[in-house]
Amino acid sequence: MMPLRLSFFLLACLICPAIASADGKIVIGQSVELSGQATGKENREGAQLYFDALNRQGGIHGKNIEFISYDDKRDPALTKENTLKLINEDHAIALFGYRSTPTIEAILPLLEKHAIPLIAPFSGAQSLHQPLHAQVFNLRASYQDEAAKMVASLAELKLSKLAILHQDDSFGKDGLNGFVSNLEKRGMRAAVIAKYDRKEMKVDAAVASIAAASPQAVLMACTPAACADFIRQMQKLGQRPQFLMLSNVNSDDFFKSLGAEGRGIGVMQVMPYPRDIGIPVVRELQKVLKSAKNPPPLSYAVLEGYVAAKLMAEALRRAGNNPDPKKLLQALENMRNVDLGGVEVSYGPKDHDGSHFVELTIVGKNGIILR
Repeated sequence: MMPLRLSFFLLACLICPAIASADGKIVIGQSVELSGQATGKENREGAQLYFDALNRQGGIHGKNIEFISYDDKRDPALTKENTLKLINEDHAIALFGYRSTPTIEAILPLLEKHAIPLIAPFSGAQSLHQPLHAQVFNLRASYQDEAAKMVASLAELKLSKLAILHQDDSFGKDGLNGFVSNLEKRGMRAAVIAKYDRKEMKVDAAVASIAAASPQAVLMACTPAACADFIRQMQKLGQRPQFLMLSNVNSDDFFKSLGAEGRGIGVMQVMPYPRDIGIPVVRELQKVLKSAKNPPPLSYAVLEGYVAAKLMAEALRRAGNNPDPKKLLQALENMRNVDLGGVEVSYGPKDHDGSHFVELTIVGKNGIILR
């Protein structure tokens, strides 16, 4: 029989490498579309900028953050596969910065099953806000908040001949519900509501029905590619209503891709203006960008990723020297009125909304955002 002391020694040797690798780092996991639309990539780049800068300064409690991202191609099934790999193989203690409403909704049961937090999803879906999910901690305002601000702006401009374009999935329907309910509150309604299929991404029929109504403004809940295609087709028909979009389209690539055709379109924002150096986190980001080897664009998407990473780091600090999912959840629920450099967030046991900041911006010449 093998001596008891020797058996313990061999067992320790077997688990030693795993302990050593986990001891010197904190693994954070993400599944996001990296092979397609640019918004998710810019969100990720902003977060990576912060994590890299943090690691150069010694990390959190002497441990570096390893930020692992897998491409999910906006496919819910692939998102679930990636999530299980992050939890079971990469041993992530938190999930972070997922993007796209249908893909995030697909992993909600996994969050509950594994009791692991999802921090700062880049989606304003109402399904992530209500009912409250114990493992989900939102940073950005909801699409319902954005819709309310959008409709209020239309009412101020006294634009009443309206149309709605929405993607035919949970994200688009969430936006649609926000538009319709907020219009009804003001005694307003859309003359026409059109949708398009999420998989085919063809907006031709929607263009035809909306153009026939000659609206003054179009409220849009669509992905960047579909939004851009819709705008171009409408303008080719000589239709130039006020196009208003939710914040999900925010990326430098999207605005530049529209070129002159994008001038004057309205986009909701859930982060401060990334060129306002009067805001501490903006100054901080701009400084980090100057020192980066291959800096991403200075965009709202990059800023949101950077702020989200600051939130993640603050939660880790509060979770102590040996953070785990349970400690992170407790730390987050005790974060009250935390200033991340001009972006204030607050959580509690019955409130995981983080922030309700929303403002409307206009796209100017060469894709530059104007406030």
